[in-house]
Amino acid sequence: MTTTKDDVKRQFGANAEKYATSKTHALGSDLQIVLAYLEAQPHMRVLDVATGAGHTAAMIAPWVEHVTASDLSPEMIEQTKKLFASKGLSNTDAVVVDVEALEFPDNTFDAVTCRIAPHHFLDIQKAVDEIARVLKPGGAFILEDSASPQSKRLDRFVNSLEKLRDPTHVRAYTKREWRRMLIHSGLRVVRSELYRKTHNVEDWMTNSGCSEELKQQVRTMFVQAPDIAKVYYAIEISDGKPVSYTDDKLILKAVKR
Repeated sequence: MTTTKDDVKRQFGANAEKYATSKTHALGSDLQIVLAYLEAQPHMRVLDVATGAGHTAAMIAPWVEHVTASDLSPEMIEQTKKLFASKGLSNTDAVVVDVEALEFPDNTFDAVTCRIAPHHFLDIQKAVDEIARVLKPGGAFILEDSASPQSKRLDRFVNSLEKLRDPTHVRAYTKREWRRMLIHSGLRVVRSELYRKTHNVEDWMTNSGCSEELKQQVRTMFVQAPDIAKVYYAIEISDGKPVSYTDDKLILKAVKR
């Protein structure tokens, strides 16, 4: 079945509170890498797209003039507003906006950030085009997202695994695919790196609202993974059950020409 935006809104709306408390999204050294790539300045106006529960936007806010957090899910935006209020942030706003149709004028923002979300975008090139459109000339797009390796077998395994856990997963792209999309939108990659992130399998499944039946299917896929995937993704098995695995996150900075 083809995933729709209503499917995405339902999926993330139903699990908004889980994302608000998720250690994967709220914590981690990758947040500091994203902030370092941003090279925040006091005059900057930043848009954080697909903000989820607002963790990235809240981290950036103290360093810039203003942050707008946007997301397709109204429930996620409510969680973002709660986070902003709990931190006493007054230079922020949070709005329900589709990344494929950003409701902002051309050349509005000094930077756009997006962390651990584009693998859910239904039309990824349209989303990247919109991000480039709202950036000022010379503005920066800071991306972090799950990445597929160049190996077709490993690519197929990780994307099949993600799709099984969460049907709204579209694709984790390779570094080469990201460069091609960014160039198409008039963005030039100036810095990038791959970051390895370890996930507790049970927490990872719970965050997406997996049923117990679906959890068992995911566990089986880990246990029956080909050796090349078990090694590359450092799949840890204990007493016949998967405990953790480690995937790739691509972090990059691209500048609007």
